[in-house]
Amino acid sequence: MKKRINSKRKGNSAELELAKILTERFGMPFARIGVSSGARPKQVKLDGKAAETFTGDLIVPDGFRFSVESKAVNVDVDMLAPSALLDKFLEQALQDANSINKMPMLCWKRNRKGWIAVVPARTFDVDRVGYPPFFARYKGWVICQLDALLEIETKEFWFEI
Repeated sequence: MKKRINSKRKGNSAELELAKILTERFGMPFARIGVSSGARPKQVKLDGKAAETFTGDLIVPDGFRFSVESKAVNVDVDMLAPSALLDKFLEQALQDANSINKMPMLCWKRNRKGWIAVVPARTFDVDRVGYPPFFARYKGWVICQLDALLEIETKEFWFEI
């Protein structure tokens, strides 16, 4: 019999892995929020820095332009076809980011396929940054491998200057 996967533990593990990936890439600390992660601001009224800190799934460095939502769901979704699940994840990421005036970033870990990243197409200044390789567009969003997105060197893409 196949062992059942603890989805909460899987999600927590993915958040820790994502925080480590981003910390290594930027040389600045990213951290998993912890219990309730992105749900906390919806439960308690927070203002200013507290709201920014506890919105999304990761605590990000000051000036980082994105609110990061992490998912680890073992569902094969055709990233180019309409998907209620992907739409739900993107709506959550967008609501969280809008509440703190940041850009949304959805990072989705797929079993045995690695991480993908989804960010609004308006994030890209094509003349300065260009698009990451092997990207797809989905309803005003850009989908690509997280590794490819993290290769963007333009500081203004990642941080408020």
